[in-house]
Amino acid sequence: MAEFSKDVPSDNSPAWKRLYEAAVLELDNSKMPERIAEARRAIHDRAEETLTLSLLAEHRLLNNALHTLQILESVVAREKPQPQSSPAATTGSIPA
Repeated sequence: MAEFSKDVPSDNSPAWKRLYEAAVLELDNSKMPERIAEARRAIHDRAEETLTLSLLAEHRLLNNALHTLQILESVVAREKPQPQSSPAATTGSIPA
C-alpha cells in the first residue's frame, strides 16, 4: 500500500475512501496512475467483501429464521389442546 503524503488527512475513513481521495486530490501527474490503481483495487476489494458478507449474513439470517419457525410449529403442534371428550362419552351414559 502506498504511503500518504502529509497533506492527505488520515482519519477514521475506510481505507478505500482515503485512497480514492488521495487519487482525486493528487496534483503530481507522475503519481496519479499509481494512486488511481491503488484506489481502484481498494474499491473493488471492498465491494466484493461487502457483497459477499451481506449475502452470507442475510442467507444465515434467513436460514435461522426458517429453522426457528420450524421449531415454533413443532412446539405449537405438541401443545395444541386435545379435543375434550364429553362426560357422556367417557361414562357411556346417554345425556338426558
